[in-house]
Amino acid sequence: MIFDAHTHLNFEKYTDGERQALAAEIESSELGYIIDVADCVSSAEQALRDAEDYEWCYAAVGIHPDHASVFTDADIEEIRRLAAHPKAVAIGEIGLDYYYGTDDRDEQQDLFRKQIRLANELRMPIMIHSRDANQLTMDILTEEGAFSPERKTWFAGRPAPGSMSPGAFRNDMKMADEYSEGGLRLVPDARVQMHCYSGSPEMAEEYVKLGATISLGGPVTFKNGKKAAEVVRRIPIEFLLSETDAPYMAPEPLRGRPNKPHYVEHVVRRMAMIKGISYEEASRVLTENGKRFFGIV
Repeated sequence: MIFDAHTHLNFEKYTDGERQALAAEIESSELGYIIDVADCVSSAEQALRDAEDYEWCYAAVGIHPDHASVFTDADIEEIRRLAAHPKAVAIGEIGLDYYYGTDDRDEQQDLFRKQIRLANELRMPIMIHSRDANQLTMDILTEEGAFSPERKTWFAGRPAPGSMSPGAFRNDMKMADEYSEGGLRLVPDARVQMHCYSGSPEMAEEYVKLGATISLGGPVTFKNGKKAAEVVRRIPIEFLLSETDAPYMAPEPLRGRPNKPHYVEHVVRRMAMIKGISYEEASRVLTENGKRFFGIV
């Protein structure tokens, strides 16, 4: 069983028939769970319809920074309402995207901060989009309490490095806040997913120490994806998630085609190879990580 921790079955350009065909492909694959991620109110509504239709589908509801110039406070209130759905498991995707410039910089930051506050109010996991705004994203998350000691008390701890897959590649990362509970070695969890992480390995380590989880998709399989591969090497597998961001960024050997959720298999295989463990072991741990992160029983 494998887990796609960030995908878009709700993609606005899919027809109902295309969405149903994709769901059938998922059901005939190894994929056990997907998180269907919103970028606006209407896509959040579609994600929840998908979650109602398919047992293996769960939804994240939020407003992407691309909509920062047009969002209203009424939209935030609608996300609050949708987040009460029993299969809404995160606020997202939210964050900053300065790839095309910073004309709406203030609006993006305002939208980002309001949704972090909403996630804190609702005590829900947060799914972060960050593009060409790495340090500012971390700064705002910290300022708004996404890594606060109080927030970490709302969620169960996560396994400490080396406790889930002792055979995986180990680094020397030390977690100062490690504790034991019921015979398990745990560290606090802020339930912040750094989606399709594209920052440095050093910043990834900073995020993990703050309580975040690093999520990687197709780029880790690319021939020029050396930075993503180094992130996988340096971050303990207990703090990683596998994703596709489908229909975007298809992994090798399918690069250039529309991505699909069950293509996450290629991401998991690449992560397993980097870690020096079997595909089956990586699948097990990454699925357990996803279920724990999103509170899926």
